[in-house]
Formats: sequence, C-alpha cells, structure tokens
Amino acid sequence: MANVANPATFRQDLSKGPAIKLTARIVEWDQSRGRGTLAFEKHRIPLQRDDFLVHHKRPEVGDVVEFRLGRDDAGRITAQDVEHHNDGGRIRFWHLLELLVLLAAPGYALYWLADRNDWRLVVGCGLGLSTIAFLLYWLDKLRARYGQWRMAESSLHLISLLGGWPGAFLAQRHFRHKTSKVRFQLLFWLIVTLHQFLAVDYLHEWSALRAANTAFKQATMRTPR
Repeated sequence: MANVANPATFRQDLSKGPAIKLTARIVEWDQSRGRGTLAFEKHRIPLQRDDFLVHHKRPEVGDVVEFRLGRDDAGRITAQDVEHHNDGGRIRFWHLLELLVLLAAPGYALYWLADRNDWRLVVGCGLGLSTIAFLLYWLDKLRARYGQWRMAESSLHLISLLGGWPGAFLAQRHFRHKTSKVRFQLLFWLIVTLHQFLAVDYLHEWSALRAANTAFKQATMRTPR
C-alpha cells in the first residue's frame, strides 16, 4: 500500500491516477445520509456509500478500508473504489455451536439413513454438497470484489436446498457474504427450516407428511351423492 506522508506527496500520488491503493480508517459515518470521513495520515477524505464496490457490509466507524484517490465533480479529493480491508469474517466458536445445534436432527436422520444404505454414499453426498456450496460462495465473493458477472442467487439457494446448507452457512460467515441481504437470508433460513422439518419427520416415519397427505385427500375427495 502507498504511504502518503505530507500534502505535497499526497497531491503527487493523486496525480498518478487510480493505480494507487491506500488504506485508511472510517472516523465518521452518518448512516441516514450514507456518508462519512476517512482519516488518512493528517488528511480527512470524504466518503459516500456509493463509493464502495460492493455493499454487503454496512460501513461503521472504526472500519479499515482500501481505496483509490479521486476527485468529485467539484474537483475535491474523494475516495473511490472503496473496499473493506481483509474483507472477510471469521468462523467463531458460537458459529460452530450454532451449526452443531442445527445439524442435530439432520445428522441423526443421516445416521439412520446411512445404516439402511451405503454410508459412504450418504456421507460423501452430504460433505460434497456442502463443499460445493462453500466454493460457490467463495467464487461469488471474488466476482463481487472485482466487479465481474455475479452468480445467480437462485443457484446459491438451489445448492442449499439440495443439502449443501451447512457449507453455505459457514461460507456466509467466513466470507461475510450475503449476510446483510434480508430477502436472501429469509429464503436461506426457510430452506434450513425445511431440512429440519424433513429430518424430524423422517425420524418419525414421515408421520406429518402422511397426515398431510391424508387430510389433502379427504379435502379434495368428492362426496358421493
């Protein structure tokens, strides 16, 4: 990263164009107006929400970002092509604990399923789908960072629906990707809930689905005259 020590060098680096990548910290941020200020050496650089390349994380005071120097329409120095520094989260202990709780019913169901089938096939499919989901999130995050063509959200949801939701859960937290999109998260957790329901119902010999099927037949069956 470039280091600008004084105003003269600061202006010189600005004149070199967008190739220079700098690092600074957000010291002011107005969430309602979507604008704030970066502290870079002894300089204060205005920052706006639209200056970010991707918008999956809400800017906050204290965030470290990478940016390029530029000028606005009035000729004032501003930040451009802003990204959060080391843009990624961490898989923490409580994330693993949460996943362990979510895997309790599906894991027990897979245990019984593996006992009735080839366990290598069952375990391999589960791990394989989660690995694919993790890699798809990683690829989509890279494309978002470099402004490339994005992966359809329906594809991410599909791999979760097929059984890769544990890998998607970890990828969202590791890459800090898709976690702030309410609609995406709502559909993702509906998929996780569906897997919980199916696992529990499988362990109860599909009692809920059998009851629903019986009720549907009774409701749609024509009453003889």
